[in-house]
Amino acid sequence: MSKHAVRALGASLRQELRIRGEAGRIHVCTVLPASIDTPLFQHAANYTGRKVVAMPPVYSAERVAHAIVDVVRVPRREVVVGPMGRAIALQSRTTPGLLERAAARQVDRAHLAEEPAPATHGNLHVPAPGAGSVDGGWGGRRKTAFRRLALAATVVGVGVAVGAGRRVASR
Repeated sequence: MSKHAVRALGASLRQELRIRGEAGRIHVCTVLPASIDTPLFQHAANYTGRKVVAMPPVYSAERVAHAIVDVVRVPRREVVVGPMGRAIALQSRTTPGLLERAAARQVDRAHLAEEPAPATHGNLHVPAPGAGSVDGGWGGRRKTAFRRLALAATVVGVGVAVGAGRRVASR
């Protein structure tokens, strides 16, 4: 719900700027990250009765920071961070009902752990204790590096297979 609210706020601000004649001078850019390796889930209020965890894939906070810097340099209305987020955005436009059913199952299985959790206000009314950190301990950097390595290995493997297939076909 919060992501839709942020998108609506961005659209509303752009409309207001257009009415005031500021649309070309001021750019409103909305950055929409997927699950990010921050302590959000440890600090947020939780009334689900279950422990909330970052839903995979989890991306590093630096990836979002790079996206923010990129829209400062080259403004765009919306930027989705991470390939999974882009795939979900595409699916929401093409088959929204299917996405809603799949997302409900995925949230139940991967976002809400079976481990029970007491109801908490989180940092809604008071700041979280301690000095704070960017890293949430979800392994975003490590998992992003692993995904990139797996993708590179797949691309190389496909390239080798295609090359071998061409050699066999040309004989």
